Amino acid sequence: MKFDEAHCHKWALLLKERKKKIDNALEAIASEDFETAKRLVSEVFHGSTSRNSDPGMKSSLLYHMAMISKMAAESRVILGELKVDAPSVEILLRRFYSDFLSDVKELLDKIIPLKKDLVIAVNKTTLGVEEKIRLFRRLTEETKKVEDMLDRKDPRAKDSIKSVFLEWTENIVEMRLRQEYETIKGFLIVEKLAEELGVERLEQTMGRVQKKFGDETVASAFNVSLKVGIPKAKLQKLMLSDHFIEHKMDMKNLGGFMRFLNCPIYGSHIYLETELGIKTETSELFCKSFCKAHAQSMFEKFIPFPVGVSQPLRMATDRKCEFRIRLAPASTAPSAENYVPLVVSWNVTLKCNLKCSHCYINASETKLRDELSTDAAKMLIHQITEVSRPLLILSGGEPLLREDIYEIIRYGADRGLRMGMGSNGMFIDDEITRRLEDAGMGTVAISLDSSIPERHDEFRGVKGCWEHAVNAIKTLKKSSIQVQVNSTVSPQNYDEVDDIMSLAEDLGVENFHLFFLVPTGRGTNIEDVTPRMYENMITSTLVKTTKYKLNVKPSCAPQFMRVAKEQGVDMSRWVRGCMAGLYYCRIYPSGEVTPCPYMPLNLGNIRERSFRDVWFNSEVFKALRDFDQLKGKCGLCEYRDVCGGCRARAYGVTSDLMDFCGALHEPTESKGDYLAEDPWCIYQPKALSFRKKQN
Repeated sequence: MKFDEAHCHKWALLLKERKKKIDNALEAIASEDFETAKRLVSEVFHGSTSRNSDPGMKSSLLYHMAMISKMAAESRVILGELKVDAPSVEILLRRFYSDFLSDVKELLDKIIPLKKDLVIAVNKTTLGVEEKIRLFRRLTEETKKVEDMLDRKDPRAKDSIKSVFLEWTENIVEMRLRQEYETIKGFLIVEKLAEELGVERLEQTMGRVQKKFGDETVASAFNVSLKVGIPKAKLQKLMLSDHFIEHKMDMKNLGGFMRFLNCPIYGSHIYLETELGIKTETSELFCKSFCKAHAQSMFEKFIPFPVGVSQPLRMATDRKCEFRIRLAPASTAPSAENYVPLVVSWNVTLKCNLKCSHCYINASETKLRDELSTDAAKMLIHQITEVSRPLLILSGGEPLLREDIYEIIRYGADRGLRMGMGSNGMFIDDEITRRLEDAGMGTVAISLDSSIPERHDEFRGVKGCWEHAVNAIKTLKKSSIQVQVNSTVSPQNYDEVDDIMSLAEDLGVENFHLFFLVPTGRGTNIEDVTPRMYENMITSTLVKTTKYKLNVKPSCAPQFMRVAKEQGVDMSRWVRGCMAGLYYCRIYPSGEVTPCPYMPLNLGNIRERSFRDVWFNSEVFKALRDFDQLKGKCGLCEYRDVCGGCRARAYGVTSDLMDFCGALHEPTESKGDYLAEDPWCIYQPKALSFRKKQN
C-alpha cells in the first residue's frame, strides 16, 4: 500500500466485509435459508444497528457523494476569497492520483474488476444534486426488488443480489476515486498558494471563510440525504462512515467529545508531504480551519441546542483528532451548577390574529399593557447570555405582530443565541422571510393541526389560516431558515396524525414536534385525549421515526423517554423528558420567569431580579431539580431521571387556580402541586408493583 490503509482505505475494508456477507447470503439461499439471507442482505445495504457497526452501502455512497462536494469546495472557497486563479498542479495530481488508484486495484482485486471507464471516472462531469438523487433512488429501487424476491423465497434472487451488489460497489468506488482526486488536488493547490502567498496569509483567509465553508458543505450533504429519504436521526452515523471513532455525550453534564482515530484527508496529505520531501503547515491549516468548521456545522445540525466546539487534538499534529462539545456555553465564566437553560421560550407578546381554542396564554387582539420594551428585551437577552447561550424561542401570541421583532432577533443572534420562532404563518411571505433570514433567524415552527384545511381553520378560529400556514412553510423552505411543524394532539385530529406527518414530509420539513394538551389558559375548556390514547400516541409516534425522514419529537409528553428506551430508540440527542426548571423556562410578555409555558408560576420579573438570580435561586427551580421531592408514582419510578413526568400537568390537575384567563400565579398563593405524580401517565413503576405484591 502506498497510502496508509487505516487512514485512507476503511471504505475498501468495509467493501471486503460486505462481499463476505454477500457470499454467505448466496450460500444461505442455496440451502433455502432465506431468513439468514435477508438479514445479511439488509446489513450489507442498510447497515447494522450497533454503535460502531458497518453503516451499509447506502450510507457509504451518500457519504462519498458528500465528501466529493466537501473536498472540491476547499480550494474553490479559498481561491474565491483570494480572487486568484488556481495554480497549475496537473503533473503532480496525475502522479499521486495514480498512486492511489494502484492501491485501489490491489485492495479490490477479488471484489470488483476495475473497468476502464471507472478508472477514468474523475474525467467525467461531476454529478449535480438531482443526478445524485436519481442515481441513489434507482439503486434503492433495485435493492428493494431483491428484498422482495427474498420475501417470496425466490431462488433467482442469487443472480439479482450479485448484480445489485456489483452496481452499488462500482458507484461507491467511483465516488471514492472522485473524492480522492479532489483531496489531492486541493492539497496541492493550497501548498502552491502557501509557497506563493505565505502560510500566514493563507491561514487568515481560511479563518475568514471557515464558517461559510462549514455551513455550505454540511448543507449540501444534508440536502441530498434528506431528499432520498434518510431520516435526520440516522445522518450522524452516515457522516462518520469512513472513520474509526470514539465518542461520548453526557447530556446531564451538557458536554462530550468525538475523537477521530483515522482521517482519509490526513492520510492523503501525509503521503503527499512524504513523497514531495516537504514539511509544511498545510495539513494543520485544514485541521484547524476547515475540518473544525465542518464539525461545528455538523454538531449544530445534529444537536437541537446551541453548541460550542473546541479542538484540543488535531490529526496533523497529534495523530488523532478530538472535538470537545459544550452545550449552550455562557458568554461569561461557566457556572459550576449542574443545570443551565438550553431552551428559553419567550412570549414576546399576547397579541394574536387567531382565536385558537387551546391557547395556553389566552392571547387576544391587543398586547399586554406592560409588555417588555425594546430596551428591556435587549436587557433580558443580555441577562440570559450571562447564564448560558440557549435556543431562544420567540413565541406569542403571534411574534410577527411585534414591530421590533427583527431588531430583537438580530440582537440575540449577534450574541450567540440560536434564534427560533413559533408562528401561525399568516404573515409570512417572501419579504417577511427575507427579513427574518437577514436578522439571523435559525428556525421557524409553523402550527399545522390537520391535513384537512377546514379542520385546522376550525381549531385555530380563523378561516383560511391552513392555506396561509402551508404557504408559509413553502416560502420558508426557499430560504436558509430551518422549518419545523408543530401539531397539537386533540380528539379531533388523533386519527390523522399520520396524515399530518406525511403532509409535513411532502412539504420538505425537517422537524416535527407533536404537542399534547396541558390544562392551562383556554386549554382548560376543551376535551383532551385519554391517558391510554396519550400513551398509544407516544408509542406510535416514535415507531414512525423509522418510517419518515422527519426528525420527530413528542412535546409535553416526557414519557417518550421511557418509551424510546423500551423501543431501543437512540436517545443521545435528547436531554430529559420534562426539562422544566432544569434546562428550560418561559419568559412572560411582561418579564416574569416561569418553569414552562404551561406552568404559570411567577418566579420573579427580570426588571426586578436578574435572570441569573431567578434561575439559580428560585425555590421552585431548586425543588424541580431535586428528584427526591417527586411524589407518588413519579417519585418511585425507575425512569424519573430521564422522564420526570409532566410537572405542568401535575400542577394543572391539582390546582384550583387554572382558569380560563391564563394569568400568572404566585407560588405563595398556589394550591397546585407541581411535584405530584403525572396524572396522565399509565406506567406502573417496578417499585410500586413490588410494594403491591408485598401487601
